[in-house]
Amino acid sequence: MRSTISRLFEPALVIAACAPVPTPGGGAGQANASLTWPEVLSLRSRRDYFTLRQHLETATDTSTDAARFAKAVVQHAFNRPAASNASIQALLIRARLPDSVANTLRIMEADNDRRLYRYADGLSVVEQILAHPNGVDSATLDDVRNSEKVLRALRDVPAQTVEFSGPTVVSLEQSRLPVLINNSPRNYVFDTGANISTIMRSEAKALGLRILPAGIEVGTSTDKRITADLGVADGLTIGNAHFANVIFLVLDDNLLTFPGGFTIPGIIGFPVIEQFGEFELDKVGTLKIPQNPPHRAGRNLALDDLTPLTQVKWEGRTLLCRFDTGAGRTQMYEPFYRHFKTRIDSASTSSVRRMGGAGGIRETPVRVFRKPFLALGDTSIVMDSVDVLPGSIRSNDADNYLDCNIGHDILDSFSGFVLNFRDMAFVLQ
Repeated sequence: MRSTISRLFEPALVIAACAPVPTPGGGAGQANASLTWPEVLSLRSRRDYFTLRQHLETATDTSTDAARFAKAVVQHAFNRPAASNASIQALLIRARLPDSVANTLRIMEADNDRRLYRYADGLSVVEQILAHPNGVDSATLDDVRNSEKVLRALRDVPAQTVEFSGPTVVSLEQSRLPVLINNSPRNYVFDTGANISTIMRSEAKALGLRILPAGIEVGTSTDKRITADLGVADGLTIGNAHFANVIFLVLDDNLLTFPGGFTIPGIIGFPVIEQFGEFELDKVGTLKIPQNPPHRAGRNLALDDLTPLTQVKWEGRTLLCRFDTGAGRTQMYEPFYRHFKTRIDSASTSSVRRMGGAGGIRETPVRVFRKPFLALGDTSIVMDSVDVLPGSIRSNDADNYLDCNIGHDILDSFSGFVLNFRDMAFVLQ
């Protein structure tokens, strides 16, 4: 499930969709004389970070402004936020860039500051953008304004930290993870697709979270606009991982209550999960967190802001997909349907799915595609069926870049998988 708050925080409340990525061009040994601005900006707009990294690594001239911009983007996408900010600051000082490119860099810088839990620094960058918004489109400017609300509310909050007293092995039940929040036991959804941990307001109060009024706008599955606040948990423990100053999105209880009395009291999202360094999850729900993550050589995992992405192959074409441990079923999104419409329409049937999150439930038309053949990593998978969404469910076309959302139906077909956020590697077991 996913919703849109801002470029800085997107909680997993409503399923989001997004656009196709072309098959990476150029072999590993094929050198590019230099990177051009059209090439770099096009790859970035499609979130094709894997191809951008490849082209940067094989370029013979990396001293150009376009190559330096690409370097900052690649560092950002492969979870090196401090290095990305150093590249951004150097480029902003040395280069005479168009306003649109300069502000793109500043937005990325603010995202990096948020990843580093430097909220006051991010607020300063966002204020610069709002003071001189030249070249920023209206939808992005709305996101920046919303980000300003988030960062202003958090500006005095200390950085989130984690300490490990040993390795962790815990069992999830129905995707819910046992946690201690301010020394009170809870079971919350474990969700890599949640860009921020989320909690019911009554839970936040009962657990003694410091609630920060923020008035953040949150999009919902029913297109209803709602507002949310932020909460700070002084302590959160998962096994032998002990966190401090954990941020939660605080939603009114009714927004996380569903027909039949089903509730989601809380969600443990990506900012906590990423600080594990690495986790392993098997098909029966055993979660393992090493105290000292090993080196992984895969380099097949990227981040779009706080969304973990990998590449999947379908009939020889490379797709860009999100990892979502909070999703039971894999879904293919509108960009995938658009590219393969004739093929899908001839081999699928129409159906309707009830989907939703904060704000309610709505019925969404889908095409049920039988026996899709996918390649994930070096492994091929034949699924019984997969839902293909023929319409976009993103309000901003610029955010419509994902081909699919990988859920447990694929992940559970293996004995387990590993996500390593230090080396940005995904390993199937």
